[in-house]
Amino acid sequence: MIILKDIFGVRQQFKVLIAAFILLLFNSGLRFIFGLMLIPMDEELSWGRSVLSFGVTAFMVVGALALPFYGKLFDRYGHRTILIISVIVAVGSLILISGASKPWEFILLYGLLFAVGHAGFSTATISVMTTRWFPTKTGMANSVAISGNGVGQLLMVGLAASLIAEYGWRLSYQFLAIGTFLVLIPLIFLFVRTGQDLSEVDKENDLDSGSVRSGKSFANTVLSGQFIYLFSMYAICGFQDFFVATHVTPFAIDNKMDPQLAGNMLALMGVAALGGVVLSGYLSDRFTPRLPAIFCFGLRVVLFVPLAFISNPWLIFILFLLYGFTFLITAPLTVVFARRIFGLSHFGTLVGTLHMIHHITGGLGAFAGGIVFDTAGTYESVIIVMIGLSAAGLITVFLLKDNRAF
Repeated sequence: MIILKDIFGVRQQFKVLIAAFILLLFNSGLRFIFGLMLIPMDEELSWGRSVLSFGVTAFMVVGALALPFYGKLFDRYGHRTILIISVIVAVGSLILISGASKPWEFILLYGLLFAVGHAGFSTATISVMTTRWFPTKTGMANSVAISGNGVGQLLMVGLAASLIAEYGWRLSYQFLAIGTFLVLIPLIFLFVRTGQDLSEVDKENDLDSGSVRSGKSFANTVLSGQFIYLFSMYAICGFQDFFVATHVTPFAIDNKMDPQLAGNMLALMGVAALGGVVLSGYLSDRFTPRLPAIFCFGLRVVLFVPLAFISNPWLIFILFLLYGFTFLITAPLTVVFARRIFGLSHFGTLVGTLHMIHHITGGLGAFAGGIVFDTAGTYESVIIVMIGLSAAGLITVFLLKDNRAF
C-alpha cells in the first residue's frame, strides 16, 4: 500500500508540475504581448503611450492587490475552482478588450477585469501550489514550473508578432484568448487536484518540514526587518522588470532597430530567461537563494550603465538579451526565501504579498516609462535611475538571512 501511495504521489507531482508549467506559459505570454500591442494600438487609437501605459499600471496594481487574497484562498481551499474561474475571467476580458474604442474602456477591461483574472493563475499562486507538492527540492521544482514564463514569452510573443502583422491587434487578442481557453480549461480539469487532496498534502508537508515554528501573527511577520528587506528587493525587481517588458520594444524601435527584430528580441529574452530560472533553482537548493539574487542585481548594474549612453541597435539587442537572463531569476526564490525565513505559517498570504509589491512597483515602472517618454521623447533618465535601483537591490540581498533548516 505504501509503495502504491508513493507511486501515485510521484505521478500526481509530475502532473501538477506539467500543469504549473503550461499555466505560467500562457500567463506570461498574455502579459508580455502588450509590449507588441503598444505601437499598433497607439497608431490606431492616438491615445499616447502614457495612457496605454497607465492601463498597464492599473493592471499591475489591481492584480497585485488581488494576490494576497488569492494566497488566502489557496491557503484555505484547493486550486482547481479558483484557477478555472481566473482563466475564464482573463479570456473573457481579452475578447472584450479587442473591441475597446475609448481610454476608459481599455483601462477598465485591461486594468481591472483582466488583472483580476490573470492574477489567479500567475507565478504567485502557481508557486504556492507547486511548493505544496514539492516539500523538498522546492527551488528546482518552482524553477521548472516558472520556466514556463520564459517559454511563453518566446512562443506567444512570436505568435502575437505574426498575428498582429497579418490580422491587426484586435483580432490577435481574440485568437489568443480563444486558444488560451481551449488549452487551459481541460488542462486544469485533468491535472489539478481538488482542495481536499491539497489540504492533506499540506498537513504532511508541515509535519515533514517541522514548519510549525512560526508563532508570529501575520502583522508581526510583515513588520519584521527580514520581511522589509525581502519586500524592498521585490519592489525594485518589479519596477525594473515591467519597465523593460513594456518599453523594450518601443525603445529598440526608437533607436532604429528593425521592428521585426525588436519583437523577436523580446521573445528571445524569454529564451535567455529559461537559463536564468533553472540556474536560480539549482543554486538556491544547492547553496543559498541569496547567491542567484546577488548575480541578478549585480548583472543589472553592469547592463544598465552602457544602456544609458548607447544607441547602436545591435549593442542594445545584446545587452537586453543579457538582461533577459535575469528576468525570472528571483521568481522561484520568493517561495524559498519565504519558507526558509518564515516557515509555512501564513505561507500563501506572504508569497502573495511579495508578488503584490513586485506587481505594484512593476506597474509604476511601466507607467513611469510612458510618462518620461511622452515628456522628454526618450527613456534615458529612467535607465539612469535603474542603475541606482540595481545597486540598492544588491544591498537588500546581503541583508537577508538564510535558514538552511527550511
